[in-house]
Amino acid sequence: MRPPPHRLLPHVREADILGRKAFEFLSKNHLDLSPDNFELVHAVMTGRDKALRAAFLALPKPVGQAALSILAQRFLPRRPMVSALKTTSEQAVGALEDLRRLLEGGAVTVAGSSDDGEDPMAALDTQLQACLDALQAVCKLVIAEPVEVPGQDHLTAQLSFGLPGYSSLVQRLDDVFKEGMPEEGLSLMLCRIEGLEPLSRSGLVKVSDYMKNTLARFTHRLIAKNDAAYWTAPDELGLLIGASSETYLAQLGEKVSRVVADAEAIARKSIKSMPKLACRFGCARTDRPVPVAQLYGAARQSLQRAELTESLVPVFTGVSIDASTLRRYEALYGRRHRG
Repeated sequence: MRPPPHRLLPHVREADILGRKAFEFLSKNHLDLSPDNFELVHAVMTGRDKALRAAFLALPKPVGQAALSILAQRFLPRRPMVSALKTTSEQAVGALEDLRRLLEGGAVTVAGSSDDGEDPMAALDTQLQACLDALQAVCKLVIAEPVEVPGQDHLTAQLSFGLPGYSSLVQRLDDVFKEGMPEEGLSLMLCRIEGLEPLSRSGLVKVSDYMKNTLARFTHRLIAKNDAAYWTAPDELGLLIGASSETYLAQLGEKVSRVVADAEAIARKSIKSMPKLACRFGCARTDRPVPVAQLYGAARQSLQRAELTESLVPVFTGVSIDASTLRRYEALYGRRHRG
């Protein structure tokens, strides 16, 4: 048996018919197929606004675009945000187009220096900043500003305790490889705090700062003197540990999770809308110098596996390098490290 034909509800069918008629009117009279024109003609056909319908019928025939635009200014509601969005979007597109022409014209070179002594990347930096500023202006219009949730002020009483970022991790690894590998090996354990990053977009900026400050302060106390902690991403804590024991690293992960749980419980006492947080861990271990990107990439892959499996314990992986890479590192750091 053939299925019955799809039938539109009466009000939906009427709107569809009026929409088609409005489109046909604009096309037949060679008028702009713009949102304002369509809205105006559609409103005329519905007949709800008697004054609009009378003013439209009084227009000279054939209807011209100038007359229709004047009518739209009189009867259509003002939408300043739409106009602002159009302007900022055009500015963003223009900035990106300027950058494209700059790159295609060879005005920017990645390597080398210019004859006048100027930084060859200065023009690119300036253009990229213009693009970022333009895109940020668009984002402010299309993304609603979060309304700050009340009851967070008491969480800001503690002093800020910041941690260095990824670039500091790179420098620290370079120093470790030059000084010599720790006897027990080296581990990079990443902790992703699920639910932390969206806090700032939910009107809970102060809660986010409180969680980060608390985690940074207690993590600094949990790790050994020669170990270090970093924010490798807005919601990702990186721990560089001079050890490779799975038992020790798992216990460290448990302590970090406990710090997050305790801080979350304190925040939830006054912020009932506080989302649930969870910690996932991925760890890469090595006993010889390896490229930083390789070590971090292996730790990230382990972290992703932990997230996919919702593992409550760290997922471990070992990192090694081939003989040619090892020889380059021996030449770079001036000594042979144990394998």
